[in-house]
Amino acid sequence: MNRKYSLKKTKEIDRVFHLKKSVGSKYYAIYYGPGTSSLPQIAISISKKVGNAVKRNYEKRVLREIIRPELEYLKPQHYLIIIKKAVQELSYLAKKEEMGKLIKKMSMYKETK
Repeated sequence: MNRKYSLKKTKEIDRVFHLKKSVGSKYYAIYYGPGTSSLPQIAISISKKVGNAVKRNYEKRVLREIIRPELEYLKPQHYLIIIKKAVQELSYLAKKEEMGKLIKKMSMYKETK
């Protein structure tokens, strides 16, 4: 995922989190809100309960790869994706399917004709 799609500022992440617009499942939670950029910007968060740094970084890398092909179809908003501990139970394909369900559930795709 390119750096221009990253949401880094703590103030913006807090604002998205406090808007309370979210969808979630047993494995992921996605908070979203209006953004200041013309591109979708994403922050990924994962708890230390998931495991050591190697495991947490692996889960973040996998999630970035799952989201990367979808970026051009997302609305230009800010997104905060929280990875839950139960995600370790899933295979790569199951993780991809789960994220696809959440993306469709919150209908964050741009209107295309």
